Amino acid sequence: MNKVLIYGFFTALLASVAVGIYLKYFYAMEFDESYKVLPIWKVISAYWAISLPSAFAVHWIFTKYQLRGVIVLNALVVLLSIASIAYPITYVNQELDTTFISIAAIPAHFILPLFWLGLQPVLLMGKS
Repeated sequence: MNKVLIYGFFTALLASVAVGIYLKYFYAMEFDESYKVLPIWKVISAYWAISLPSAFAVHWIFTKYQLRGVIVLNALVVLLSIASIAYPITYVNQELDTTFISIAAIPAHFILPLFWLGLQPVLLMGKS
């Protein structure tokens, strides 16, 4: 169980650092007021809220359904990540100029799944 906690913590930490650096440099270019709509702290909080329960889900699915269950879960994560980019593309805010919100948000949708899927073999290593 400690391995699951470390996996969830490490995934959230790496993804949070990556998205924090990405958004900090993106917002420094001052294209528009995207930072008001998508503050860095909200993205990092969402990453932590998603990463830790996801680590427990992977552990539970692997113990119950073995590798086939994890493959189905990973396919679902990829599909949800791709489907979730529809929201920033269609986001409209009448008070703020959010022309570039989709440019900031779309990569942020893929950073957490990238780390989560990339580090998953570390969690599953040694289990059969």
